[in-house]
Amino acid sequence: MNFIVRVLRTFRDFIWRATQNWVSAVGVALATLASISFLAIIALDLAGVPIGNYAGIISYLILPAIFVVGLVLIPIGLRLQRKKEEKAGQPSRFPILDFNNPRLRSVAILVFVLTVVNLMIISTATFKGVEVMDTDSFCGETCHKAMQPEAVAHQNTNHSSVRCVDCHIGQGAAHYAKAKLRGAAQMVQFITGDYSRPAPQPTEVPNSICNQCHATERFSEDRLHIRRVFGDKEKAIPTFTIYRTLVGGFRDGKWQGVHQHNGLKIRYLSDPKRLTITDIEVTRPDGSTDKFTAKDVKAPAGAQWFEMGCTDCHNRPAHRFSTPEALVDSALARGAIDKDLPFIKREAVAVLKASYPSEGEARKAIPAAMVASYTKLVPALDAGGKAKVEAAGKVLAEEWSNNNFPDMKVTWGTYVEFLQHDPGCFRCHDKNHQNAKGDVVQKRCGGACHDVIATEEEKPEAMDVLFP
Repeated sequence: MNFIVRVLRTFRDFIWRATQNWVSAVGVALATLASISFLAIIALDLAGVPIGNYAGIISYLILPAIFVVGLVLIPIGLRLQRKKEEKAGQPSRFPILDFNNPRLRSVAILVFVLTVVNLMIISTATFKGVEVMDTDSFCGETCHKAMQPEAVAHQNTNHSSVRCVDCHIGQGAAHYAKAKLRGAAQMVQFITGDYSRPAPQPTEVPNSICNQCHATERFSEDRLHIRRVFGDKEKAIPTFTIYRTLVGGFRDGKWQGVHQHNGLKIRYLSDPKRLTITDIEVTRPDGSTDKFTAKDVKAPAGAQWFEMGCTDCHNRPAHRFSTPEALVDSALARGAIDKDLPFIKREAVAVLKASYPSEGEARKAIPAAMVASYTKLVPALDAGGKAKVEAAGKVLAEEWSNNNFPDMKVTWGTYVEFLQHDPGCFRCHDKNHQNAKGDVVQKRCGGACHDVIATEEEKPEAMDVLFP
């Protein structure tokens, strides 16, 4: 009991000493309030009370920072107070480290306990802070307006279960520190409103990140694709395009298919957006090199050399946006929009391409526009038909909201996907890039990248074979 009393008295004396100077007094106040708040939030978290993104930032980033600042201010204030006393002629003495002295033992124990508690608070805050910053909700929702397009698009891809940090932070402590410093700068930009609208493309993702899940040399078998496209005439009749993609890879000692690029080292000169490629340098497996230059095309302003990697073709695998035509085709194919409505493809695409100032306006205006259009187009439309039109309007409003973000100046076509012929493959494979011998980069697709089985046919024979 006496020991506890001595420790409490020592703590009282420490607080009294620390509050003699306003700097250390502020430090005591900050450290005390921050530690109590932090421990209370930890208790709520352990009890299962949801913290949320912004509360998580306050709890595990801001409060620990305030706590550390408070701890730093305390010794600074004590030092200032000592100097003040020395100027006033008061003797300055350091205590003699004699642990036979009960008071000194109490001070030592108090310092040890406070050090352990401080380390526990700081280490817990560091761990929880990193955990919060690694969540998708932190990346996509904290800076809601700036990252909303990418966050929404991410949820509509096959990579929706892959965390943002798994792709956008490299491996190792150096990459992590670099990413967090970049994030701190971006936070300042977000607070001041000084950030790019839309977010710039492309974003660098090294091959090593992709290779954590996708092996570079793994051979993949051919893949069959069936694309259904509806016409914009009165009756929405689908046509089918069927093709086989030769994915390929490394097999039997050679590179095959689309991924035969992986067997080459390719550098190219392009604008920062990588849309216009003027020069291509190729190093083959045998060590031979070649250079192809686009005829009568000058390097664009700001052109720089890039080394070809996964994202030069798969540039938006986790943040994919669509086109109005593709969205309507998909909705008609899956039955979300009734294809028996007259001119449905034409009317739906026209409504999607109209301009709307905000998501809220679009969600109101798109269904209303569909109803107005069909009221004029088919005045005698029955109740069932009107219900189908209203349902179509709701589907279109949802699709518009997933692809358009007026605050970030993101609309149809803002982000270009390279996993297509143009712009994509034809940036290099255009028969316009020529080497010194006069050989050109071929524009041959069939047998190299894919084999076309049917092109925009209403009743292709392949469908009878596939679905007898």
